[in-house]
Amino acid sequence: MKDTKMKRNYITILVIVLSLVSKIIFAASVDEYIKKAKDLQKSGKLEKALVILNDALVEFPENSTLYAYKGLYTGMKAGRTDNFLEAGELSSESFRLLDKAVSLGPDNHIALMFRGLMSVKVPGFLGKLNGGLEDLQRICDIIKRSPDKLSIEDKILTWNLLGEGYNKKGDFDKAAAAWEKIVKNAPGSSEAESAEARIRQLEISRENKAEPEKTKSRQLLSETDYSFDKLLKKGKERYRRKDYDRARKIFEKAVKEIPQNAESYMWLGMTISRQAEKGYDERISKDTDLRTALVFESMENFDKAVELAPEDAKLRFIRGSMGIQFPFFANKLEQGIKDLKIVLESGLSDSLKSEAKFLLGQAYQKKGMSYWIDLAVRHPESAPALAVYDSLRPEIKRIDPSKLEKPCVIIDFVLGFRDQLPPQTAVWIEDEEGNYVNTVYVSGFSGNVKGVQIVLPSWAESSDFSNIDAVTGASIDIGHHIYTWDLVDFEGNPVNRGYYTVKVEVSHWPSMKYQLAETGIKIGGGNGRSLSEEGIFIPYLEVRYLKN
Repeated sequence: MKDTKMKRNYITILVIVLSLVSKIIFAASVDEYIKKAKDLQKSGKLEKALVILNDALVEFPENSTLYAYKGLYTGMKAGRTDNFLEAGELSSESFRLLDKAVSLGPDNHIALMFRGLMSVKVPGFLGKLNGGLEDLQRICDIIKRSPDKLSIEDKILTWNLLGEGYNKKGDFDKAAAAWEKIVKNAPGSSEAESAEARIRQLEISRENKAEPEKTKSRQLLSETDYSFDKLLKKGKERYRRKDYDRARKIFEKAVKEIPQNAESYMWLGMTISRQAEKGYDERISKDTDLRTALVFESMENFDKAVELAPEDAKLRFIRGSMGIQFPFFANKLEQGIKDLKIVLESGLSDSLKSEAKFLLGQAYQKKGMSYWIDLAVRHPESAPALAVYDSLRPEIKRIDPSKLEKPCVIIDFVLGFRDQLPPQTAVWIEDEEGNYVNTVYVSGFSGNVKGVQIVLPSWAESSDFSNIDAVTGASIDIGHHIYTWDLVDFEGNPVNRGYYTVKVEVSHWPSMKYQLAETGIKIGGGNGRSLSEEGIFIPYLEVRYLKN
């Protein structure tokens, strides 16, 4: 009996020892993989670093830090490619991996830091900045709880990213506070000197902005009264006149006067949403994130209004309506559905409840469409995905040639896929040698942003954005579209007889679906026709030449 007991104790001790050894080997093995990957990345061998991390994840599929490094390196790969479509796909994959890393290790400061870094660095229209700042603030909480858990290098990186993110957001006080932590905790270092320089730059920017703002403030006060009620009344008057820039200034003052008033936040949110409704124009070339930032600002004010008055069903109706109608990247669809369900259970009028039901129908349509888009992205060649394309493809319509001024070329095509946002599309002409002739149509974003952000690479390379203002228009979506070419080049000169190629390029976002369709046509002689029915996203392209 005694021997049996001793044997059991020995086995128990052996199991514990083996368990401890396996954990030590596990940690060392993960660290070894990460070290190899880091060394490869530093030497410029990013692809090989990703191969190492893939191998590591096969062996350790639940390791948060491995996912974090793979997510970061995938994001770095996105930044190195000149192919816009590839960059978008890699960026989406990067965030998917980083989200996985954080879900596996909610307190893993490496995972939080890498996701925060990527969120601060990517373009604002992706809507990642606020989430990234939350990740970085969580690291600050970890630093407060366990000051020795992070190296000084990691702390400096965190504070630097916070400063950069808040500066990008326009919250200069928080940006300065983050950089001041570097100055305080790493005095005399090059990082501290850089942080001090950034703080000084913020102060200069504030000084340069101060005088114009004072002038605007004096103008504003000349129109308004210090009374809060009169401020709101004046703001509403400006809103109804569609003077949204001035209305915004007034409501911003009202919010500062009484920061606990839900109505002022609601009107501020409404005003900013009206500013966001303006189509793409030349301003987009200076700030590609302009409309996106306005969407987020608007929703932040609606959220604040509901936070202050959660029982106000009318506020719920307004926020819910906006949440459903805003673009998908605002990520407020589910919140909008919840708000409108509250409206249906409230004491609001039947007419408002009817509107809420209509909007809920739109919301569920959007949700249903999101499943189809996800299917098309993840399984593009599958039978269900092909069924999606078939069901989305519109019927072909015809045009009456007798009503057209001739000679001309009719360009008749179908966009066969619907994404979360209308796609970017261009229609242009090239001659027989492949030289650019003229643009017939280009979507507003691409036409106004020009070379700042290439969304339609083939059209951008061919046209070099030559004389496109007159043909830049609102984005077209799924359906049948017809344009005519009046047989002149981009300088307004009539073209010679000969063979020409009509090209149609479409780029969807966020699914990153893309297609370039083309077909040739002879100008001169008798009437001519050519047809292309290849591909999914432009399933039909017909070009006809009509003589006099």
